[in-house]
Amino acid sequence: MDVKKKEEEILKFWKEAKIPEKARSMNKGGKKFYFLDGPPYATGYIHMGTALNKILKDSYIRAFRMLGYDVWDRPGYDTHGLPIENKVEKKLGFKGKKDIEAFGVKNFVQECKKFATQFIDVMNNQFWNLGVWMDWEKPYLTLTNEYIEGAWATFKQAFEKGFLYRGKYPVHVCPHCETAVAYNEIEYKNVSDPSIYVKFKVKGKENEFLLIWTTTPWTLPSNTGVMVKPSADYVKVKVGDEVWIVAEALLEKLMEKFGVESYEVVAKVKGSELVGLRYENPLFGLCKFHEDVEKNNGYRVVGSEQYVSLEEGTGLVHTAPGHGQEDYRVGLENGLPMVSPVKMNGSYDETCEEFAGMFVKDADEKIIQILQEKGALVKREKINHEYPHCWRCKSPLLLISVPQWFFKVTGIRDKLIEENKKVNWVPEWAGKRFENWLQSLGDWPISRQRYWGIPLPIWVCDSCGHVIVVDSRKELEELGAKVPDDLHKPEIDEVTFKCPKCGGVMKRVKDVLDVWFDSGVAPWASLGYPKDKKLLDELWPVDLEIEGPDQIRGWWNSQAITSVLTFGEIPFRNVVYHGFVLDAHGVKMSKSLGNIVAPEDVIEKYGRDVLRFFLLSSAPWDDFYFKWEDVDDIAKKFVVVRNTFNFVKMYVESFEEVSYEQLKEEDKWILSKLNSLVKEVKEYYRKFLGHKASQAVMNFLLEDFSRWYIKLIRDRVWPLYEGPDKKAAFYTLAKVAFETLKLFAPTCPFLVEEVWQGFMKDLVKGKESIHLYTFPEVNEELIDKELEENMEKVRNLTEVVLALRQEAGLKLRWVAKELVLVSSDERLAKAVEALEGVLKRAANVKQVRVSQQEPSGNYVSKDFEQGKITQQ
Repeated sequence: MDVKKKEEEILKFWKEAKIPEKARSMNKGGKKFYFLDGPPYATGYIHMGTALNKILKDSYIRAFRMLGYDVWDRPGYDTHGLPIENKVEKKLGFKGKKDIEAFGVKNFVQECKKFATQFIDVMNNQFWNLGVWMDWEKPYLTLTNEYIEGAWATFKQAFEKGFLYRGKYPVHVCPHCETAVAYNEIEYKNVSDPSIYVKFKVKGKENEFLLIWTTTPWTLPSNTGVMVKPSADYVKVKVGDEVWIVAEALLEKLMEKFGVESYEVVAKVKGSELVGLRYENPLFGLCKFHEDVEKNNGYRVVGSEQYVSLEEGTGLVHTAPGHGQEDYRVGLENGLPMVSPVKMNGSYDETCEEFAGMFVKDADEKIIQILQEKGALVKREKINHEYPHCWRCKSPLLLISVPQWFFKVTGIRDKLIEENKKVNWVPEWAGKRFENWLQSLGDWPISRQRYWGIPLPIWVCDSCGHVIVVDSRKELEELGAKVPDDLHKPEIDEVTFKCPKCGGVMKRVKDVLDVWFDSGVAPWASLGYPKDKKLLDELWPVDLEIEGPDQIRGWWNSQAITSVLTFGEIPFRNVVYHGFVLDAHGVKMSKSLGNIVAPEDVIEKYGRDVLRFFLLSSAPWDDFYFKWEDVDDIAKKFVVVRNTFNFVKMYVESFEEVSYEQLKEEDKWILSKLNSLVKEVKEYYRKFLGHKASQAVMNFLLEDFSRWYIKLIRDRVWPLYEGPDKKAAFYTLAKVAFETLKLFAPTCPFLVEEVWQGFMKDLVKGKESIHLYTFPEVNEELIDKELEENMEKVRNLTEVVLALRQEAGLKLRWVAKELVLVSSDERLAKAVEALEGVLKRAANVKQVRVSQQEPSGNYVSKDFEQGKITQQ
């Protein structure tokens, strides 16, 4: 059978008959379930990780619809930001912002828009091909005016609540992208950098020096202080004619590193005694601002218990408040001047005369050379350490102080942590991981000096500096502005209006918003809020989100911040966290390693449902190790499942209700197991443990239905058989098949539709598609736990009998005379008594009895857990 071809026929049927639309409307008016799709970029090619993400989402959308909910299933696409800009720059062969400006901002923005949207239909079709039912006709796009106004509304709320400020503060800047980078856009890579130990001469002392250590020589021109740990012990060490000041705990390690064999400790002081000491920067005079630093109380020792480590370095920390967040805090507390003579492209500005125009990392060598010439360099070496890089373009980042607009996230950090406790994270430890992330949050630099993004809705008066933040096109028009059709740059940059305070001209701040702000406002902006509040009122808050590990610092982080700023609460109630899909050796799949397995590869070989079951039948939060042998094992299970349904198709002639009294014990048992399964599956989905539901249905089909029940009733459905229990067998087979198709629908939508259309729909006179049903109702009256337990004992006994026969060389088709169970287990005896007929048929034996005495005579025997089985 060509499974792939059959699945394609089903896709065609779904589309032509509009089955997804009919399924979407079947619970209209019922309880709402707000599922929110985390918007991916439309790159045009899905990989196994993308397939996992969307298939997981699809299974829960289907399941909650089958639980009776009216499910909101609108997909979304992220369309703004540096990832798009970087791709377009690469495509056009640009090196940086100058190339963009020469090309024209309008032309560049148009290219970005085209790139961001050209693959949306392609990806819609790829997801549809996996059997993913979302509202592909109406995805939300972050580039629409409606969405932009939703973001502006949130931005204005933050402004009005006092959470927006403009400040000069050290932020990570990408010199390639020439913009600030937020904390969640940073990734660390191991790199090799210079590591130098430098002498700072103590002012007023002939030969006394503070020893500092740094791995960023390029920040030394901006040095304005030295940090010490007030509670730590420091020593003054005579080395030759000089006295060096270092932490006592690091003395021996440093002397060994410097190759100093002879030295003498001449004094011991507390760090607190060093605070206030003034020193000379060995690079003094190379930059215009050095004299101002000296005049403004710079070049002195300050104390910090928190930021001085005695694990490495010298115990004295070079402090450049313009190039480090810890340095900034300590500098602010102690009144140190802050200088940052570096442009956004990573080159020194004209105030740093000696190095003006030079890229800072390139200046490291020149600075080291100058220090050596001045006799200030004690030691130079290389260090391998973790260094921050741009998550987008992979360039090394620089900490530079630049004017930026910030959200004061530190002001709501406690609220964020408190709100997170209300979220049901699956698994629970993912919520703890998110809490750890929230605890480390700093303020969010929200502005980006780029082109393709949601424009900052800030207008500033060029005369009096008055600031107005707008929330919509309507507000701009009310302020007297003529608003363009498209709210993007560069058109929005031309929008001006009269300052209501002084009559000057209000001009827009040219920046765009951090793209994480775009996706962060998705829970309400994707619903048309604030222009249309109806949908938000009906759906809020989000019932379910499903994403991977990178969204801890990404989407969940930005949603939590923007939602607490806007609504005072976290926007999602349940989160299912999934892992990565790795190769068989646990290595991330990549083109360069040649270890990629595409979803299409699996589909070509085994079909879509085998892929879906592979991804849905194990705990999603564990990483998936893709092994072809695992997929092959699943494909073999599907052969058995298909054969099981084919058995029903081949033998069941009718589907007529029968009374409970007409059912035989095995019929009652399988219907009890079925209802227990229905109960279990519904509960699993409600607890967001869909993988357990998938496992439970497959296990039921293979073990209970196929390998046991069908084995027991084969004779009862034989065409020539005319016994009174035939009708009950027909009913039971059809009933179990019908209901399991529904239970398996979220996991394997193609297989269940194939069986439904193949024969089941006609047999039970059912609906147009199996996907237009909800889950079966649980019939508690049919659940008989004692019967289930008894049957389990009989099944186990049968397995022992079969093993005994095999060992004794007795074929199963030979009818044995007697089976004696030698056991004193009363529950076993009751089970055998209740299901004696089932055991006789399954073991192919004339007589069964339980005895506490082992029989004499010509018997073969085998031990089992409750005793011994003997057979004659």
